[in-house]
Amino acid sequence: MSNVAFRRLLLAGAAVTLTAIISGGLVSATNSAVACSVWPVCVEELAAAGGPAAWLAFGHRLLVGASLLLVLAAALAAFRRREADPLVRWPLAAAPLLLLVQSGFGALMVWLGRFELADVGHLALALGLLALQVVPLVAAHQPAPPAARQGARSARERRRLGGLAWWAAGAAGVFVLALAGRAIPALPLSTAGVPASAGGAFAVSAALSGATLWRAWRSHRADRLLLGAGLLALGALALAGPLLLLPARLSGLGLGPGAALWAVAVGFAVLAGRRPLPATAAAPAVPAEPGRLRALMADYVSLTKPKVISLLLVTTLAAMYITEAGAPSLWLVLWTMVGGYLAAGGAGAINCALDSDIDINMGRTSRRPVPSGRISRRAALAFGLALSALSVAVMLLFTTPLAAFFSTLGIVYYAYLYTRLLKRSTWQNIIIGGGAGAIPPLVGWTAVTGSLSLAAVLLFAIVFYWTPPHFWALALVKQKDYARAGVPMLPVVAGEAETRWQILVYSALLIALSLLPTAIGAMGWIYLLGAVALGAPFMRYAWGIYRVGDQPNIWGMYKYSLLYLALLFAVMVLDRAVL
Repeated sequence: MSNVAFRRLLLAGAAVTLTAIISGGLVSATNSAVACSVWPVCVEELAAAGGPAAWLAFGHRLLVGASLLLVLAAALAAFRRREADPLVRWPLAAAPLLLLVQSGFGALMVWLGRFELADVGHLALALGLLALQVVPLVAAHQPAPPAARQGARSARERRRLGGLAWWAAGAAGVFVLALAGRAIPALPLSTAGVPASAGGAFAVSAALSGATLWRAWRSHRADRLLLGAGLLALGALALAGPLLLLPARLSGLGLGPGAALWAVAVGFAVLAGRRPLPATAAAPAVPAEPGRLRALMADYVSLTKPKVISLLLVTTLAAMYITEAGAPSLWLVLWTMVGGYLAAGGAGAINCALDSDIDINMGRTSRRPVPSGRISRRAALAFGLALSALSVAVMLLFTTPLAAFFSTLGIVYYAYLYTRLLKRSTWQNIIIGGGAGAIPPLVGWTAVTGSLSLAAVLLFAIVFYWTPPHFWALALVKQKDYARAGVPMLPVVAGEAETRWQILVYSALLIALSLLPTAIGAMGWIYLLGAVALGAPFMRYAWGIYRVGDQPNIWGMYKYSLLYLALLFAVMVLDRAVL
């Protein structure tokens, strides 16, 4: 048998096994097994009823039989080819035996009528069989490096093999997640414990998969194929992972995505273990500088702009505690904060990657990791996309669909609409782009209520109108930097006088908007007094900028505006708690 034909046989076997797992999930979700209670065939039941349930169960068994035939054919082909590659030979030798055990397990379930934990074991064996087919499939396409074939154990080769533990851990994380949808409902947990267990399964899987990708980047950062495959796998986990943790009665529907993710994870682990280290990694090892890893981690954290995020999370948290639904649970608060940080951090990292050509020309931003060369633009973009994808999964899994929608909208708004379109093309970039920073209160509100209200829209408007005076004050100080970088900020385009006037106008609109929550009955007198007291210094700085335009007033406005927004939302929480 030619190499091409052999690979096609392996691909067909893996595809049929995956299809059999998907059909098994449908059988489980529809409880069709009871309609075909004779194993392996239920001719009388098919002839008597012939309903969809019986045919679905019988079709699943036919797919298992086809999978057995293809596995046997692949094992025989590998034996006749005298396949020397152990990752091709040994999995195919073990696959038929595992499939026979798995089929016997299924037969016992039908005969004894026992499911739940038995169903979990049945699925675990099926996933094991799929792995035994994916491993030789990938290995046949990616031969082992020559050093590995010859048994050499150079320092470089040991480093490559040492990564196998990480890659196997990533695959193990997806295995845990793939089983969680079936195992968690079968465990003796209280209803309240099911979501926490589901969340734990997803967190374990995401952490191990993220660690796998990190390891691959550290050892194969120049390997575009491997890093691209890893990012696709992590993105698939973020998007499809929540489907695996559907309610117990629907958990069978998640077996398809779970098995597919498991196959991708196993394939990535084999690919990572067999891809040769890039040539750049073959240079003599240089002792790591003290604190180098810590500095690199600090640079990645700085890509998320934690100082900016802290204020966004304040508005998110405050919005969660002022809804009419009452105080949220601590679990909901925790996961909303985690999802919010991932979303804002991912958008911030993407912004750093896309704006590196601008940042290098500005004194305030030239020392950031990307323009300074400490982190590549590609790595920053990949980091931002991974955080963003993970944030979508966290928000969908642990909050509400509407909160997940607004969180995702914030990422797209900031990373694309503001960064790519508005910032470089119009002086209204801060006015329109301010909507990105105004979305977090909507995320917090909808995470608790699952719906919008006029009060939530007012929170959005307050932050929206707060953004221009806050940022224009900074732009007045840094206008030479913006001019040098070619960014059309208002002071660069219209001059200082117009900017000072616009700061006064938007400050007045902001203070007026801040009084409306009391006017519509959403807030009480405590908030009204606080809004007036906090707004007075804000207007004093705005008037000083308009009349004088000196540095003390400009810097005073910039610094006080940060405190103003945090305290205004804190007063909202106080008002709700007292009244």
